[in-house]
Amino acid sequence: MSRLEKHRQKQFTYQLFLVVALTIGFIVFLFTFGFKLLVNGSLFLNQLANSPSSKVTTEISDNVLTSLNIDPLPPATSSARLLVSGSTVNFDQVEIYVNSERMTDAQVVGDVFSEEISGLEKGENTVYVIAKSKSGKTTKKSRIFTVVLKTEKPNLEITEPSDNSKSSKQEIKIAGKTDKETFIRINGQPAVVDAQGVFQQLYKLSEGENKIEIVAEDVVGNTESKTITVTYAKDD
Repeated sequence: MSRLEKHRQKQFTYQLFLVVALTIGFIVFLFTFGFKLLVNGSLFLNQLANSPSSKVTTEISDNVLTSLNIDPLPPATSSARLLVSGSTVNFDQVEIYVNSERMTDAQVVGDVFSEEISGLEKGENTVYVIAKSKSGKTTKKSRIFTVVLKTEKPNLEITEPSDNSKSSKQEIKIAGKTDKETFIRINGQPAVVDAQGVFQQLYKLSEGENKIEIVAEDVVGNTESKTITVTYAKDD
């Protein structure tokens, strides 16, 4: 190898080492200072664009540090009294509203609250709560629940058989009509009820007199019942 070639090879090796060293140095600088400078610069520009920023930060912080959770309320009830309960974070008092009227306040103890309210009206009622801090500056409203108060017994009509009737067939059909979303039991056994409240069920009689109780029960537990008597006697 000539002296010139050795010199060129030495120069190439030096340049390669210099490039590698500069690359490593740049990477170290980028991970050590570059990202930090980039983040700080972004934050600074964001503060300039949204000045004053202290108010925005406080509102975001409040949303993160406060919460209001309500235990699910029943969609329907047969009682005018209702238990409202739940939990909060960084709230001291809960106001309970029924049909947009403030009914009562529930104190928060250990981040939970529970209060029984009255005053539900027949039909649909709206129920919600508003949580407040001691200062009154921070408030949060819950979702609105709809609770139906139903105290009337369901309608129950027996179309067949008639009371005090006689049958020569051991198996008869019991049919009638009730309200929608109402369950029917015939001597304790469930019967099929369609969407319109019409029901019918085959029933096997015992020889002699049969007492048959038909009970209608709605979704909130209100019941209505009727008892009919059917006498079964075989044909001679």
